[in-house]
Amino acid sequence: MAPLAVSQAAFLLALLFLRTFQNEVLSEHSPLIPESLNISINSKQQCLHLQWHVHNLTYHQELKMVFQIEISRIKTSNIIWVGNYNTTVKWNQVLHWTWESELPLECVMHFVRIRSVVNDARTPGPRAWSNWSPWTEVDAQSSLGRGSLLVFPKDKLVEEGSNVTICYISRSHENNISCYVNDERIHGEPLDLNVFTFHLSNVPFIRKSGTNIYCDMNNTISGIVLYVSKVLEEPKGFSCETRDFKTLNCTWDPGNDVDLLRHPPPNYTLSESFSGQKKICKHKNWCNWQVSQDSQETYNFTLTAENSFRKRRVNILFNLAHRVHPSVFNIDLESKGATNATVTWMVHPIGDHFKFLCQVELHGEGKVIQSNVSTKAPGQFSFSELEPVTEYLARVRCAVANHFWKWSEWSSRNFSTLEAAPRKAPDVWRTVKSMLGSCNVTLFWKPLSKSHAGGKILFYNVVTENLDKPSSVELSSIPAPANGTSLTLDRCPHHIHVMANNSVGTSPASVIGISGDPENEEVEEERVQDTKDGINLSWKPLSGDVIGYVVAWCDRPWNLSCDLQWKKLGPNTTSTVISSDAFRPGVRYYFKIYGISLERMAQLLGRKTGYSEERPPSDNPRVFISNQTAQSFTLNWKGYSTDSQPGFIRGYHVYLRYKAKQCHPGFNKAFLSEAVCLGTTDDSVCCKYNIDDPEQKSFVVENLKPKSSYEFLVTSYTSVDEGPWESFSKITTPDEHFHVLVRVLLPMVFCLLLIAVLCYLKSQWMKETCFPDIPDPYKSSILSLLKPKSPHLTILNVNDCVLDALEVVNKPEGSKTQFIGARKSLPDNDSTKLDYIYVLPGEKNHTGRGPCVCFENLTYNQAESDPGPCGHASVLHKASPSPLGLLTSPEYLLKSLDQSYTHAPGEIPAGEAFLNYVSQLASPISGDKEGLLTNPAEPELCSEYRMQMAVPLGFASPSPSENSNLSFITLLGQGEHAH
Repeated sequence: MAPLAVSQAAFLLALLFLRTFQNEVLSEHSPLIPESLNISINSKQQCLHLQWHVHNLTYHQELKMVFQIEISRIKTSNIIWVGNYNTTVKWNQVLHWTWESELPLECVMHFVRIRSVVNDARTPGPRAWSNWSPWTEVDAQSSLGRGSLLVFPKDKLVEEGSNVTICYISRSHENNISCYVNDERIHGEPLDLNVFTFHLSNVPFIRKSGTNIYCDMNNTISGIVLYVSKVLEEPKGFSCETRDFKTLNCTWDPGNDVDLLRHPPPNYTLSESFSGQKKICKHKNWCNWQVSQDSQETYNFTLTAENSFRKRRVNILFNLAHRVHPSVFNIDLESKGATNATVTWMVHPIGDHFKFLCQVELHGEGKVIQSNVSTKAPGQFSFSELEPVTEYLARVRCAVANHFWKWSEWSSRNFSTLEAAPRKAPDVWRTVKSMLGSCNVTLFWKPLSKSHAGGKILFYNVVTENLDKPSSVELSSIPAPANGTSLTLDRCPHHIHVMANNSVGTSPASVIGISGDPENEEVEEERVQDTKDGINLSWKPLSGDVIGYVVAWCDRPWNLSCDLQWKKLGPNTTSTVISSDAFRPGVRYYFKIYGISLERMAQLLGRKTGYSEERPPSDNPRVFISNQTAQSFTLNWKGYSTDSQPGFIRGYHVYLRYKAKQCHPGFNKAFLSEAVCLGTTDDSVCCKYNIDDPEQKSFVVENLKPKSSYEFLVTSYTSVDEGPWESFSKITTPDEHFHVLVRVLLPMVFCLLLIAVLCYLKSQWMKETCFPDIPDPYKSSILSLLKPKSPHLTILNVNDCVLDALEVVNKPEGSKTQFIGARKSLPDNDSTKLDYIYVLPGEKNHTGRGPCVCFENLTYNQAESDPGPCGHASVLHKASPSPLGLLTSPEYLLKSLDQSYTHAPGEIPAGEAFLNYVSQLASPISGDKEGLLTNPAEPELCSEYRMQMAVPLGFASPSPSENSNLSFITLLGQGEHAH
């Protein structure tokens, strides 16, 4: 049986060898062709996944092979990609390979085929490619739906800076399609029938919600959202530490925020190489790691950040004892007073062998006090020299002193110190006003600072001590917050004590002395100059022992309240610089310097005045001209005030502008560039004279030309600049003989005016004496006694009154008369003068009344041709038995009054016509009344008022043929009178 068994075993071995040899031979002559190619589409990632396997491999056989893959688009001949895939193939193994397409797979159809070649060194013989597998069609459009306009890819995720290809498919054969990226139009190119592609390069990150891309076809809109992620950065600041030796807290800075909507954030993984442990972190910037209990001291961590595009790694190696971060808590105030306090704190326990370095800070009053202390837990620290009634903040942080890693977080506590008595005397000053038998003292004191007050000041005690009567002491309390009071003291010297009080105690007393003597007013005022730091003051030291000096001034000298300020200086100080935030440029300030004796008495040492900053004068002098001659005139500005200017007046500039080529002696030619000389013509010159004495307020301009025009301007100036530029005033010099003419003509004119006034006064006297004013009948009181029937009647009828007397006035000799009717001149008897009485009739309808009598006053006469209101006729003087001779018709006389008559120049010889005044009342004024009324048959006579007017002695009368009668006229001889 044994040989049989051996023979069987040998046979089986030979058979196995032959089978293996046969397979190798077959494999050499039969190429390994990829079979069962299967392709799937991943639309989200735009990938093609290929699966296949290789037959003809023996069991447990492994061969290294190369697979060549071709991919075509639209049609099989349009190959767009060719690549090789190297791998080791096993028996019955399914092979996988993925291809990512730049163009969305939904846009067009794709085709894939594959072939292989053995690339194994164990296989002898030549290596040849197998045959291509059949083309496998990949069609993603079959599942697109029925939309007429489609845009791809859908919800694609790319990294910032990538290139992206977009396509749209139109099923309606429309060409009017516009595509946009965030409302910005883009242009593409055709790829296939009704398929257009768009290439976007270096796409940017815009927002977490993605970038909108859409196409518009006749208001049919279709679009996609392209998600652009920022580039994943390497984590920064990766660090790990422990607070209690139980947990490690690792932190890092993830860098750019790469989180996007609808896409998962990056993954962070923490792994430790010594222990081989790994942990996926739930947070993107920190992660906790449990400390191992096997007393591991050294750790090597690797932090991995990964997203869809990149993977970043950082690592750290450290000793656990060197990464301890303590924690301070429970800070408390153990004790406190007005000027001190003690704080305590706790630290989380991490072992008895650790010592801490702690930093303590105190914040208060704008200051920070910092101290370092080395201690074990718990710790404490005491503060001293604190301010009373002050808010403070104490805070503490600690670190391990053995191996310093980092400070803990600050732990803080607020507290306030207690109140204390005031520690400093108030700063006191005074003003003294002397009165009759007493003096008025006004005290001022500055509020104590918070550090010196020790708390809230409640009131001030003011104690007045009479030095001549030490027992005479007066106490007064001034409630806070008052900063002064007024006292009335006699002429005796006094000491005044001022003390501040709060709820704890009283401050030291501030003592000031009042001598009772008036202040020395003979101290002269000096000017001081300003500097960039303030107003510089200096003085001579007071003879004898002094305890100090005081400089007093007003911050607001323009205000009634003044705002008195003072500065106290030591006994060895003789100069200081005064500065104040209240100082204004251009305001003059006044300073008084006092020396304080050992008896606390103040003595005035000096008066100073100055500006914190000088300015140019605010106005120029108002100039008046005097003593003007042909060669000179004087400019005066006496009323110009220099104290009210915004700077010390150093002098004046006198500008003179006139037509000339050179300036007068003493003047300098001003530059035309100076604004004050603008407007100077080419034939004119602008000259300037400098007056450096501010008290000189007049100037004589000499060497002028007669009958010439000059323009002048006077400006004041300070150390900064001169006053404002104003317009020039113009003056013209008179003729050189003008003053002589004035001296002669003025007396002559005065004499002529005096003579004219005297002549006028003389004529007025003559008129009032010899020719008094004639009464106006319309203003006579007789009219008020009458009651005329007609409202327009203003003439007094004869019937209304009775004649008392009639006086006849003689006619001048040599006059000629003319009969009214005949118009002939009658010779006058040289020895006879004619007297006239004219009788006018009354109204026609008043029958039974006698004629009116008019009296002609021959005192006034005038060559006048116009008839008067009382018509009259002159006739020859002849004897008549009756006093009433020739009668004239009343109708004729009245008619003569209503008509205008003219006569030839020869009818009344020149010089023989007389203007006779007709009396207002024709009545007898002298003689016997009865002589006139001897005939009772005569009509009753009456007087009549007439207007004041001129009546000639003769005038033209109507012809005798007219149906008219004359009223009776009586001609009386010279010397005859009717009574």
